[in-house]
Amino acid sequence: MKRLCILLLSIVLFSCSNDDDNNAQPTLQGTWNLVNISGGITGLDEDIAKGIVVWDFNETTGMVTIVNSSTTTSANTLLVSGTYTYSVSAPADADILIVNEVNYGRLNLENTVFTVTESAIDGFIFRFER
Repeated sequence: MKRLCILLLSIVLFSCSNDDDNNAQPTLQGTWNLVNISGGITGLDEDIAKGIVVWDFNETTGMVTIVNSSTTTSANTLLVSGTYTYSVSAPADADILIVNEVNYGRLNLENTVFTVTESAIDGFIFRFER
């Protein structure tokens, strides 16, 4: 009987999972690649190869380092290479990405993807992937 109790207790203890890992909030921390720009008055939909425009967020310092090696003139690739301050503002119902004190639009952050949607009419949507 003792063996059965020990066996059942072992099964219960080892079958428990840590649900805290599944509830982790997505974060901007780390490296992101700009992979698509869409929208605008002309209905732009342009893919960008990973590694061409890279944003590296450091949540500790509140800085983002951008490497922009795009040579295209047909798309707005946001900022030139450099290091900028950034923050995420959370007014009423949306997170807003602010880089170098400029509002870039509504931030939709998931684990491996985030988009920034410009708030202007016919604004652009910028899609980033890890």
